Amino acid sequence: METNNVHPIVVPYDFTAVSDLAIDHAAQIARLDGSPITLLNIIDKSTQHFIKTNNLVGGLLSEKLKAVCEECNKKYGVPFNYVLRKGRIISIRSAASDLKASLIVIGIDQPKTAVSQILRMIGTSPTPVYVVQDSIQWKPFKSIIFPVDKFEETRQKISCCVKLAKNTGAQVKLFSIKKANWGEQKNQEVVVSQIEKVLLENHIPFTLEYAKGKEVDFANELLEYGKVQNADLFVLMKKPQVYFANTFFNKDDKKVLLNIHNIPSVYVNSKDYGRYY
Repeated sequence: METNNVHPIVVPYDFTAVSDLAIDHAAQIARLDGSPITLLNIIDKSTQHFIKTNNLVGGLLSEKLKAVCEECNKKYGVPFNYVLRKGRIISIRSAASDLKASLIVIGIDQPKTAVSQILRMIGTSPTPVYVVQDSIQWKPFKSIIFPVDKFEETRQKISCCVKLAKNTGAQVKLFSIKKANWGEQKNQEVVVSQIEKVLLENHIPFTLEYAKGKEVDFANELLEYGKVQNADLFVLMKKPQVYFANTFFNKDDKKVLLNIHNIPSVYVNSKDYGRYY
């Protein structure tokens, strides 16, 4: 295991139950590689309302965050600190980049639309984003699902997957789309073999299975595969877009990210320059 990781795990924190859950997941991950944790409080309209409602003026918000850090440090044995930033939810990505974060761990409720601020942040973050829904309790990673879709960019997820698998001893389960066209399928097999090569070089156990249905059914088949395999984590990447790149989630992206089986996801955007390299 790595023990000298100076890059923090950033947890956007707003004193809600779902952000408390994110702290729990982040702390369990941090225990594996010695990462410190930075709680990031974005002072937006919601935070301003919280400050007013709880009478946290004159530096009392900082005192409350400091108390949370001290409590968490005692509970998990992991270094905690906090940062206050003015802005909107989307500014989480720039704050994490400034902090040289290795990972963002965020707890979310079901966003109302596919273009919500929180989904936009996840879909544009240069730092990998670990997403936990409000009902997902932590459990150690034993089975990590790596979808190999039809986009060559999917290979960029492998370095993040390698780090998580190394630190946890998890098995990686490659689940690849099956192309109807013979030539396209051969190209898909090349992408799969390149991913397998990286896993072999890093001595990570893995399996490979191809989807049996049509391409349009891949998301549904992936979710069923994750359920059958009792998966602990999806390693995902949003579908590349020609227009409005890295802005919108399509319905399949959102379905897997916010899946009904309560499987957490880590999102690695294409051309990611996170600290997993």
